[in-house]
Amino acid sequence: MQEINSEKPIIGADNNSLMALLSINLVVYALIGFLKVVYYLSSYPLEQFYAQVVNPTILYANLQIVLHQPWSLLTYNWVHNGFWILLNNMIWLTAFGLVLQLSKANKHLFPVYFYSGLMAGIIFCFLGASIPLMGAGISVMAIAVAAVVLQPQYRLLENLGGGIPLWVLGLVYFVIQGFSLIHAEWPIIIVSLVGATTGGLYILLLKKGIDLGKWMHQLLHLLNNSLAPKK
Repeated sequence: MQEINSEKPIIGADNNSLMALLSINLVVYALIGFLKVVYYLSSYPLEQFYAQVVNPTILYANLQIVLHQPWSLLTYNWVHNGFWILLNNMIWLTAFGLVLQLSKANKHLFPVYFYSGLMAGIIFCFLGASIPLMGAGISVMAIAVAAVVLQPQYRLLENLGGGIPLWVLGLVYFVIQGFSLIHAEWPIIIVSLVGATTGGLYILLLKKGIDLGKWMHQLLHLLNNSLAPKK
């Protein structure tokens, strides 16, 4: 298996992928909220705020729109439509992300988040959904699958009767997600499964020595070296 080294980083460390994911999601939500207030105080109509700020960052199942704003494939899963949706996603992200960190897979959190969002977004473009795609839900589901595939027997709350296997928490999570998708459109259900599958495949390939996130690690290392103060 490809080395998934690095001990669990401390909270404030610059290599803490979980904190980075949480921070970006929270900062994007706060920034969009701030801009919404600015538009309101400037007496601009709410429709203009969505047209100029929100719509360019979320993903539509329309190839013409996607070709006009291709960056939305990379931004839609950072944008949330509501605090409670954001909070739910961040709680599950923390739960399964911590397991990956404690399993010395911290550096694979961002690649799983990235690949699952990208794959689901590409598929979504061809499915003709009537509503846009947004939020971290798909990428969080991928991280949940990745954690369960990597460490299904990982014990949570070990002081309580020997602990709860991670696969049990995973089962609870997927049952909850299943109920939340009961009334969703088929394209949303399909891309959710695509995202979840991507997370599982990433870990399975990693166990075979294929690190799909290697180029990201190398790029980050290169950037860190180029930005480091010269002695």
